[in-house]
Amino acid sequence: MFLLRIIVFLILVSLLIILAYPLLIIYDISRGGNGFGICNDLVNCVIPITEGPRLLIILIASFFVLVFLLRIIMKFINSLNKEKSIL
Repeated sequence: MFLLRIIVFLILVSLLIILAYPLLIIYDISRGGNGFGICNDLVNCVIPITEGPRLLIILIASFFVLVFLLRIIMKFINSLNKEKSIL
């Protein structure tokens, strides 16, 4: 049971990281960084037109996979809690 709660916590942290990743990229570029490898030089940056939609699809797909796993684990935890009930 404790392991399942740790897994739920890790999934929730992963969901927050996925939601914050685009903001971290923008923040990194605004501070003179390379956007975590997206753009090496901001002045001469050439980003393919498919890079943004590809990143969006990857983030959305991973978000929904994590939400699906979270729902499965929560249903399993609820079923374990119902078996321990004396009612």
